[in-house]
Amino acid sequence: MPHRSRTESGYSVSRRTLLRSVGAASVGVGGIALTTSGARAGKGDDCENPDHDFPRVSTRGHFDTTWYGSVTLTDGNDETNFEYAGGGIPGVHTAAEDELLVFVHGWNNNDEGALCTFGDAAPTFVAEGYDQPVVGYTWDSDFGWYNATEIAERNGAKLAHFAYAYGLENPDVSLRFVAHSLGARVVLMALRNLAHWDRLEDVDSVSILGGAADDDSVSMEGTYGSDIAAAAGRVDNFWMEDDEVLNWAYGAAEWGNAIGNAGCDGTPPWNYTDHNVAYVPGHSDYYRSNGCIHEVVATF
Repeated sequence: MPHRSRTESGYSVSRRTLLRSVGAASVGVGGIALTTSGARAGKGDDCENPDHDFPRVSTRGHFDTTWYGSVTLTDGNDETNFEYAGGGIPGVHTAAEDELLVFVHGWNNNDEGALCTFGDAAPTFVAEGYDQPVVGYTWDSDFGWYNATEIAERNGAKLAHFAYAYGLENPDVSLRFVAHSLGARVVLMALRNLAHWDRLEDVDSVSILGGAADDDSVSMEGTYGSDIAAAAGRVDNFWMEDDEVLNWAYGAAEWGNAIGNAGCDGTPPWNYTDHNVAYVPGHSDYYRSNGCIHEVVATF
């Protein structure tokens, strides 16, 4: 395992930390979860029979909250461990293929909600002509907003460790991350960790759909800009100004814009591109048949 410091494997604090602490009083103790339904926050629509055999990397149950509200690792877990669930993952349990796409879901998904999201996303990639394996990354996103953002950022080291381990075993496989909503912070923190570990060739591409991360955080002046430039082949951000969830909910919680409704604020990294997909119907539609996956696939 790469050497890491607490800062590298932990989570970063944005410039809005103090504003967030004030905003929490008006939003509520549980964050925007108090007033936002799961579907609005990016959860897949309820499905009758989620596919429990869908292959996925899992950190479910790795985090919990204490009685006074702080996030803690659960017994038996550390900053970088992960498991596998569902069917076999090519390159781990079966023979590797040319590429592997890992889809990271967003906020307020329980285990079945994550499976529903993967069940929507994977067939869409197939329908758009992507014939490589699609697997999921499922994490403890079903907490109140502020706890969930911390858990997302702390999952970055776990996803980075998967990329590191996968790259060691499959150096010729192109590894792609696609992240929806708050899943963006999981992936961006993964790049940050990989950059700090000097693992600069493990991730070929990152596609962010309606990303719930600060609009300036991906700039070269921001938290992740230099790590994007160093640790990903390319990063494509798919955003729309009329994203109804990010416009009101993210703004209320974070007191600012997100990359998913404003794009990059500042100097973008050399390998970063914004794509305005104003035709997408809503926040939960980016990865569905009426969304923008055709444009995502075109960047591969």
